[in-house]
Amino acid sequence: MLSSPSFSPHNDVLNATPETSAAKSSLVEELKRRGRVSVTTHRYPDAKDLYGKAIEVLSSTETDGAAASKNTDMAILHSNRALCFLQMNRPNDSYEDATSATCFDSTYVKGFWRLGQASMALKQTQEAIDAYKTALMLDPSSKALKKEFTNAEKQLVKDKVEAERLEKEKEENANYIPPPVAKKVQVVKDDVPSSESSSAGGIVKDDKSAIKSDLAGGKGEFSKSDHVRGYKIVNGKKTSFFHHEMTEEEKHLIGDITPKRLEPTQMSDSSATTQDKDVSVWNKAGTWEEKDVTDWAIGSVKGKVLEASYQLPGGSPDPNASVKVIDVSELISSKKAGGSAHASVAKVRGKKKYIFEFTICVHWEMTLGSGDKCKGKLTFYDVDGTHEIGEGYDISEYSVEDGAQADARHLLDRFVRNGGLRSEIEKKLDEWIGLFQETY
Repeated sequence: MLSSPSFSPHNDVLNATPETSAAKSSLVEELKRRGRVSVTTHRYPDAKDLYGKAIEVLSSTETDGAAASKNTDMAILHSNRALCFLQMNRPNDSYEDATSATCFDSTYVKGFWRLGQASMALKQTQEAIDAYKTALMLDPSSKALKKEFTNAEKQLVKDKVEAERLEKEKEENANYIPPPVAKKVQVVKDDVPSSESSSAGGIVKDDKSAIKSDLAGGKGEFSKSDHVRGYKIVNGKKTSFFHHEMTEEEKHLIGDITPKRLEPTQMSDSSATTQDKDVSVWNKAGTWEEKDVTDWAIGSVKGKVLEASYQLPGGSPDPNASVKVIDVSELISSKKAGGSAHASVAKVRGKKKYIFEFTICVHWEMTLGSGDKCKGKLTFYDVDGTHEIGEGYDISEYSVEDGAQADARHLLDRFVRNGGLRSEIEKKLDEWIGLFQETY
């Protein structure tokens, strides 16, 4: 069982011991949601504990033939915890978790991304480059990944230059013999005052004896050096010149500043007495309030994504071609069998947080200038609140239906898979995040 601080708002889930598979699955989803909120609010120690508990619970859950799905979830959890460890300046732990993520799912882009970041933190630059290369093979259009990869290559060049410099320096100093160190002899003349410099014929005496003499002077007495040090007498006691005793009027204005024990956060509004049916069932301690809004989110996400379309530019091989979204699938609520979509609004220590996670399969159709049509699917996996607005989203699957013209394939790769429509869909997802926050 993972230990957690007594003041953690997540003790209810960190200390939970579900027995059935259904209860374990429910707890894992709760832990994942809270983990995402903790990451977005930079509470990395909390997130690390939450993801660790989720890994522990999921590891003990029977898969009932769904081993692939479990491995995918384990990859995500290890990857997320790798991020937490990296932010907590624990690169070795981050490296281990990122490696585990790539072992559980060798097609998970973020697993290799985190492995590259951890390797860079450990100054294993070549290994980081290899990890980024693999990630780019899985998602060649990721601008953020390309930036990481370029930085790693530049660092490798710097590493080689530095290694060559150190080797050259080592060779130059191989036969270097340092000169003998002269023994210092302290000469103190009795007739030279301690405050005088060694130019008078001796070395300045240590002032420790003077300090001892000062301290021995008594609470209300001054030594010869006190006027230099800045002491004064307050209420019969020798104290710093900058010491200030508050007057009774000042004490009255400031009030009682004695530290007081904080009581546990109470549930707000009517939830203190009657729990909303959409509030998490794991919230027993009153430290975490969460309202499920998944049904609203599914409908609004579909509406936003269906708005996406793209007209190929004039300089393209087929400027009369256009592509649009014709359907959205796989947005199934996590409350239903096989579903993973979730959205909720949480209050942590009185502050509102927005939680969401989706897998979105976008069905698209391109109409060529000739009038011919091409159709296919583009799947965005692991769309959640850890993304920064404008950074884009990872795709896990891209497919084109049979029958597409061979000469249209390059158009589809360029204006559907790696840009064009994909960029428009990502903008719509970012717009939905703003809509989510405005609505709740």
